[in-house]
Amino acid sequence: MEVQEFIPILFGSDRNVYGMAIGFYEQYNIRSIAVCKIGYSETKYSKLLDIYQNKDIENKEIFFKTLKDIKNKYKNNKLILIACSDVYVRLIVENKKELEKNFYVPYIDLDLMNKLIIKENFYKICHEYNLDYPKTIIYTKDNYNKQKLPFDFPVIIKPSDSVTYWKSSFWGKKKIFVVYNIDEFNDILKRVYNSEYEKDLIVQEYIEGDDTNLRVLNAYVNSNHKVTFMALGQVILEDKAPASYGDYDAIIPTYDQKLFDKMKDFLEKIEYVGYANFDLKYNKKTNSYKLFEINIRQGRSHSFTTLGGKNITKYLIEDIIYHHDNNIEYLNHEYLWTLVPKRIIMKYIKNEEIKDKIKKLYKERKVKNVLYYKKDLSLKRVLELRKRNIDEKYLLYYKGGNNE
Repeated sequence: MEVQEFIPILFGSDRNVYGMAIGFYEQYNIRSIAVCKIGYSETKYSKLLDIYQNKDIENKEIFFKTLKDIKNKYKNNKLILIACSDVYVRLIVENKKELEKNFYVPYIDLDLMNKLIIKENFYKICHEYNLDYPKTIIYTKDNYNKQKLPFDFPVIIKPSDSVTYWKSSFWGKKKIFVVYNIDEFNDILKRVYNSEYEKDLIVQEYIEGDDTNLRVLNAYVNSNHKVTFMALGQVILEDKAPASYGDYDAIIPTYDQKLFDKMKDFLEKIEYVGYANFDLKYNKKTNSYKLFEINIRQGRSHSFTTLGGKNITKYLIEDIIYHHDNNIEYLNHEYLWTLVPKRIIMKYIKNEEIKDKIKKLYKERKVKNVLYYKKDLSLKRVLELRKRNIDEKYLLYYKGGNNE
């Protein structure tokens, strides 16, 4: 067997990891390594990955020991660390100097990360660079039962520090809360601050519009702080399950040069490096966007770019392995990227214009489900994927079809 010049080490085991594994296999005909805490169906029985699983992998000592074992086994390869969730982003960035001795670590430094990943800091930067974001107020453990809400319901509640938040435990925990009245609002704040979570909470005005007003933007910025790739997706369905609210189940790529130029300018001015992922919401009346957050990694739905003809792995490898300073490329190809079957999409989408577009894309066979990758469809894998209770999840969390 031919020795691979480089091997990606992907941290996690979800759709993000599987999408990256597909990207590397398609572009370079190589298998990736996945390092994870628990296994998810998205990567189970995949031939594209060698999986190292350890329930204590988030412990720094175990994390370094696992990487040392991998380095000893693959000493003739260039090894690239790629985080696929925020916990691993922080682990890698906090230990970047030590990790760079043995691995390629395409990430920004800790200081810039904390300015971007802690949401209240990020909104200060948005203000500085004239990036529009929802009206926001910060609640703390000290003032949450004293401070008055300056805007009307409904509102959004989310943690400022998501990594710390997910280490806490309380009844009814969700990734994001959409709150419709003061009693519910006070109850959620009380439950959060009676848990282990002591950091700030972000409370924002709710931006009207259903899932199809949401947008996701993925970018790659090379080692010279130059953006070499951007892709914008129109969300068709957003996952509403408590632990994954804000993940996307269906996307159609779209294009907005004005937005691309603005975000490109922002990323280059702050001297960013690596993958970046933005969540936004579009307002048709004003033809403008409200920016929610940046992720210091590729988004969980990033594979809509690869399946749309712009392989997101290429921009990373061209940069850090081959040192090519390429010009920027954009994704501009309309098709449907989905993790759910047609019956779910047609049942829960209420926008008739979008429905007609989806029907057209199905008719033209411009539809791809990233989990059913044709080169990785063993019987065991197909049976595992069919265990996913998609219909039950949507019935439970979409309230009979309302995706507002």
